Amino acid sequence: MLRQRRKDLNLTLAQVAGRAGIASGFLSEIERDQASPSVATLVRLCEVLGISVGSLFTSSQPLLVRAGSRDKMRYGGQLITYELLTSRTASQMAAIIGALQPEGTSGPEQHSLNAEEEFVLVLQGEMVMQAGNQGFHLCEGDALTFDPRQPHRYLNPSSTQACRALCVITPQPR
Repeated sequence: MLRQRRKDLNLTLAQVAGRAGIASGFLSEIERDQASPSVATLVRLCEVLGISVGSLFTSSQPLLVRAGSRDKMRYGGQLITYELLTSRTASQMAAIIGALQPEGTSGPEQHSLNAEEEFVLVLQGEMVMQAGNQGFHLCEGDALTFDPRQPHRYLNPSSTQACRALCVITPQPR
């Protein structure tokens, strides 16, 4: 999606990479799914390309989303996989399951989303959420609600155990 948008705008790798503050080679790897940027970098790329972060949450899934048929999302971070839970009819919220491998992270930089509320429930393992100057250590069953416009980042502090978390964002990021 990023490569197509860059080409639609008639921009070079160097132009987009420079505006996003990353190397051209890294952008090329991102476009070819050979590298995973931090969430903050992905948000900057969306801004440079004039696409909403919400377009990353666009679903083609039917009304009933079966456990084995979820869309995988490319949303940045290291050692994280994301599955979209909401169907194509969802317009007011995005629900995602994030699976963070040991030491998985959204990246070293904090990022923000143009949405009003974000809810995170740790289903398995533990997660550290940094929101601005505050840090929250969430264990299995813990939930956190915060303003996603506030810069934040998240990580799995364990070097041995995976973390699974449910995230609901409302409205869908713009």
